[in-house]
Amino acid sequence: MDRKDRIALLVEHAGNPRHEGVLESADVAMPGGGPECGGSVVVYLKGDGDGGIEDLSFTGQGDTISMGAASLIMQKVHDEGLAMDEVLDLDYGAFVESLGSDVVGSRTRNATLGLSTLKSAIRKYKRDKRPGA
Repeated sequence: MDRKDRIALLVEHAGNPRHEGVLESADVAMPGGGPECGGSVVVYLKGDGDGGIEDLSFTGQGDTISMGAASLIMQKVHDEGLAMDEVLDLDYGAFVESLGSDVVGSRTRNATLGLSTLKSAIRKYKRDKRPGA
């Protein structure tokens, strides 16, 4: 995919986000974001109790890169059926590269906002669901 196509994909996902909205049955609602990137998200995660992800969604506001990338990571997890540990193993650099480092430029925090918040949600889910916790 060339630069123009990667930009179009981010713009399309930002304007028509996948898996957006509050997940009422979520086990975890994890806020993320910060003033340095100007975007914020809340990732909603429902685990299956066995290391898998039953469902997930997000809400948020921000620029095209942060909202488009958040939508793209939600779609990737859904489409590929990634388990929690597989999401935790995702590499930030590889994700940015898949978006196009030439497109993201210096805004890597924007691009990884959804992924980092999703990883935080998974870590919280695992802490809270430990036997005896």
